[in-house]
Amino acid sequence: MKSHLVSRLLPAVMLALAFPGCNTFKSRAREKSATFDALPNEAQQRLRRGEIDIGDTHDMVYIALGQPDERRETITSDGGQETWIYRTYWQQYEGTAWAGWRRVVVPASNGRGYIIFHEPVSRDVYSARADDVIRVTLARGVVRAVEQQIKR
Repeated sequence: MKSHLVSRLLPAVMLALAFPGCNTFKSRAREKSATFDALPNEAQQRLRRGEIDIGDTHDMVYIALGQPDERRETITSDGGQETWIYRTYWQQYEGTAWAGWRRVVVPASNGRGYIIFHEPVSRDVYSARADDVIRVTLARGVVRAVEQQIKR
């Protein structure tokens, strides 16, 4: 009986560990449902589109954009402010690079022995890249500034 229960629970536990909490709009809105449900319909639609505005709260920014990639705190004479930075990541192709030699052994055409030669080996080179896409400055619990890239 015990082994039967373990055999049924083990796949469920493994599946739960393989897929930790997804970071989707729906999961964030559900997590902050008290905030989201209290908003007017037009504000809910704006957050669904991933748009934020001056005066939005921390929770509203989180619902619309998720966890930031970086948080910075600034202390000013007016008090503190926090900047949430969201980035996009990609691999950039840099070309090919020589990696060494590969030994190749082929049967001789006369059927006696083998011919050994070395051929050059190259590999593709990629570099990790990141760009700041949006910066949100929050002070006293609300958005004070939004800095975004303009795509042309």
